[in-house]
Amino acid sequence: MGRNVLINKEIPLEKIRKEKSEIKKEWAYFEKLTFIEDVYAGEQVKYAIEKRGKTAQTGYNWVNSWNKYGFEGLKRKPGSGAPSKLTEEQFKELKILIKERKLKGNRQIIKLIKDKFGVTYSERQVSRIMDNLNFGYAKPYVIPAKSPDDADEQLKKTSIKTKFH
Repeated sequence: MGRNVLINKEIPLEKIRKEKSEIKKEWAYFEKLTFIEDVYAGEQVKYAIEKRGKTAQTGYNWVNSWNKYGFEGLKRKPGSGAPSKLTEEQFKELKILIKERKLKGNRQIIKLIKDKFGVTYSERQVSRIMDNLNFGYAKPYVIPAKSPDDADEQLKKTSIKTKFH
């Protein structure tokens, strides 16, 4: 069992997540640049992109962007991606509703969003939304109020009896 440590929590978790997001964008740009390097060195697009776990079409898109716009063509454009289906106010309201109703699972939250706002999200997107709303994920488990002093020994004895030989 790990030890508890003291950690400075003056910086909000939201700020840490935003910083991680920025690094992720930089990593994506770095990955595109190294792909272009590989193609410069004579590697075929198909093989250079497969090393990165992406499709050949993505590789050709990157090459086309590079050929047309250079470095700027490989950078992520601000605001790229689909606009959010919910407004900031609706996200705030959603957070309050989740807390009030003590909702735990993504399916419950999907239903709430559909019923309240008339919007459908996938489970994956709801997970992202929950993360952005600073809800953590932890599987609930029961913590016994008091365990016997020799609990470790009892566990060892029980596990030895149940092992298959």
